[in-house]
Amino acid sequence: MELQGVTIDFDDRKTCGLLPELCLQWDFRTDELEDNEELINYWEDNLKKVLAVSQNVVAGNVGTKSILYSADQKAIEAIKSTFKELELSHIDYKEIMKCENCLHHDYLDENFNA
Repeated sequence: MELQGVTIDFDDRKTCGLLPELCLQWDFRTDELEDNEELINYWEDNLKKVLAVSQNVVAGNVGTKSILYSADQKAIEAIKSTFKELELSHIDYKEIMKCENCLHHDYLDENFNA
């Protein structure tokens, strides 16, 4: 099953190229990107907005990446409109299953919600 959504890699400086206004106060010479409060707040605030629209998402962390994906069209539209600075990408559901403690919706079991 293929899901659509967004990923922010908190270990890749290219992330600041996608969201430059969130990196104005961040000093790449001394600070880790994962400590950038503006970027963290952007992710968390927008995640809450999407979850207010639909819980049919898989969200969490895989290593240094924060992920938010769904197969539900309503959730995908919410992701697209909320994270409008980021381009939607596709991922196979099996790849996301590696994500520990981050499942909000199990697409393999329609009766499951965490």
